[in-house]
Amino acid sequence: MFFQLTLAILPAILIAWVIYRSDRHEREKWFPLTLCFMLGMLVTVPVMKVQEFFYHRGIDDPASLFWVCVTSFVVVALIEELFKFLTLVLFPYFRPFFNEPLDGIIYAVMISMGFATLENVLYAMEYSISTTALRGLTAVPEHAVFATMMGYFVGKAKFKTERKVQIRFLATGLGLAVLVHGLYDFFIIQEFYDWLILLAIVTLFISIFFAMRMLKEEQEESEVLWQKKHPETAVDESEEIESNP
Repeated sequence: MFFQLTLAILPAILIAWVIYRSDRHEREKWFPLTLCFMLGMLVTVPVMKVQEFFYHRGIDDPASLFWVCVTSFVVVALIEELFKFLTLVLFPYFRPFFNEPLDGIIYAVMISMGFATLENVLYAMEYSISTTALRGLTAVPEHAVFATMMGYFVGKAKFKTERKVQIRFLATGLGLAVLVHGLYDFFIIQEFYDWLILLAIVTLFISIFFAMRMLKEEQEESEVLWQKKHPETAVDESEEIESNP
């Protein structure tokens, strides 16, 4: 059991560490990062309670296209992403340490990895080690992808001056995370055709590709912002390049 629990926890911790290291210039302090991770774990409980409320009313019928869509896009995707979105907006979004667009991705992923950690631990306590390992390779990275997409637009919204533009970016972040999450779960939950589950893997890889592009874009913007705040650094780097052709 110890090995299985380690297997359940490790993927999210590794992803959180990679995302933390992706901020090359002004890394976030450990306290808000850890708090976001813990808040992500905390919201897992009400999310599962709400989902159980719906499941007990028999709406999770994998043989019905309508109920598969409701389960995938509403009961799973919307509820989970909405709770994570509210956590992101209510805690780090308005704090002074959220001081560049890249922070949207950083904090969103921390919240999501906290959520994925507890969710995976609960699965590990109920299912086999093979299920735990499979989730570590698929569900946990996909949670990070949803968070990256959401955090990308939340980070953009934070630094827009017009209220309408802010709301549009916030809604886009939540909406995109729900859409991709729902699509991924639809292919897993449905029982119409076995081969459709392969499209979940396709969704995973495509969404990872776009999430990495979003992260790279924000890293480049972070670099520009850092050089504007610290122009002497840019001068030092250019002089070093000239002296070492």
